[in-house]
Amino acid sequence: MLEKDKMRIMLDADASIKLTKTGLIEILASGFEIAITDVVYDEHVISGLKRNYPDAIQMERLVSEGKIEVVPVKDKTSIYEGSYLGRGEISIITYCMENDVEVIVSDDAVFLRIMKAMDKVPCIPVAGILTMGINNGLIDKIKG
Repeated sequence: MLEKDKMRIMLDADASIKLTKTGLIEILASGFEIAITDVVYDEHVISGLKRNYPDAIQMERLVSEGKIEVVPVKDKTSIYEGSYLGRGEISIITYCMENDVEVIVSDDAVFLRIMKAMDKVPCIPVAGILTMGINNGLIDKIKG
C-alpha cells in the first residue's frame, strides 16, 4: 500500500502512457500516490506487453515495486456504458463513486466534461500534473 500523506491521483490510460513514455511517472510517484484501475492496467500494461512496448514494461515494473497502485473496480456496470467513454474512463467513474480520489488526470475532453459536470473529483489534463510536480519541487521547470 502506498503512503497516506500523499495526494491521491488517478490516471486514465492515455495519461498513464504519456507520463510513462516521458519518464516522468516515477518522479511524480515519488511525491504523489498514483493509482490506476485494473481496467486501465489492462489497457496500458497487458495490451502493451503483448506488443512489447517499453512504457508497458516500465509501468509493470512500477506496479510490481509498489510505486503505482492498481485498484480493483468491483462493479463494472455504469450508466455511461454505450457512451463515447472508453472502458478505462468508465472504470474510473465507477471507482470514484465509492472511493476517495483527490485528482483525476486525463486528456480526454469528453471524460473531463463529464467529470466536471459530476462535480465529485477535480480533473486536470496531463500538463496539470506536470505543473503540480513543478510546484511541489519534484520536477524542475525546464524538464517540466
